[in-house]
Amino acid sequence: MHIFIFAQILGLIAWGLLVYSYYKKDINEILSYQIIGSIFEISHYFLLGAYSGLIVVILELLRDFSYYKTKYDKEIFILLLPVYFFIGYFSCKHMMDILPVAASCIDGYALTNKKKIAIIGSIINNSLWLIYDLYCGSIIGVIAEIIFIISNIYIIYSDHNKIKNKKIVNSI
Repeated sequence: MHIFIFAQILGLIAWGLLVYSYYKKDINEILSYQIIGSIFEISHYFLLGAYSGLIVVILELLRDFSYYKTKYDKEIFILLLPVYFFIGYFSCKHMMDILPVAASCIDGYALTNKKKIAIIGSIINNSLWLIYDLYCGSIIGVIAEIIFIISNIYIIYSDHNKIKNKKIVNSI
């Protein structure tokens, strides 16, 4: 039971660092906090025995860093497809273990597109991670994914209302 509680504390620190990173203005600071947060998240999944989630977080860390450092997002995503397949094939001990792989694949693709597709992809990504986190016992992961899903739905709703209001104003 102590390991489970410690895992949840590590998950809370990971998500806290991620959220804190968004308040930084310097991209290097943002990345630094996110990398440190990812280390806590990797430790969190390790202690929960959620190895496919752990491996996917490592891949996402490398992928997102590559997206940031280059202008070849789509090419990087295509190059990573065999890696996603490899991870899915070799880390899948239960059907639920494929969820973080599928989520990351969807997220990786969505991040190479325009805002609306990225947000819709994020909702799907977060929903799959939510199910996986329920399965592996990541309480903080469940809470965080619910917050991200609600936030992204709000963003879509707000953008839709802005467009709708703009059309009304333009027609007057």
